[in-house]
Amino acid sequence: MGVAGIGTGVCLERRAQQQKAERPCAQLWDPAKNEKLQELFLQEVQMGELWLSRGEHRMGVEHLSNALLVCGQPQELLKVFKHTLPPKVFEMLLQKIPLICQQFEADMNEQECLEDDPD
Repeated sequence: MGVAGIGTGVCLERRAQQQKAERPCAQLWDPAKNEKLQELFLQEVQMGELWLSRGEHRMGVEHLSNALLVCGQPQELLKVFKHTLPPKVFEMLLQKIPLICQQFEADMNEQECLEDDPD
């Protein structure tokens, strides 16, 4: 089983647990959106694996970092990556985490601005 299979299982299981715990807010949870996130997560992990298998570490790390961004439990996914990725690639991924956080914050701020804008 590759990183995609292990990582997908971890994230999807955790997301399901979160959703069960958040039942009082079920009206806020959009199953279609969750399904799209799961598809995006799986696609990004698979693309990361593909690029890594071709020796393109930078592109592989780019896609794996995207998977971390949409994963419900990124800490758990990092643990999987630590045990399944070559040390050099895992280190590259760790160095990218601050950039991932900055991008996430920028995206959230942009989304808030769009939601606040009546036009």
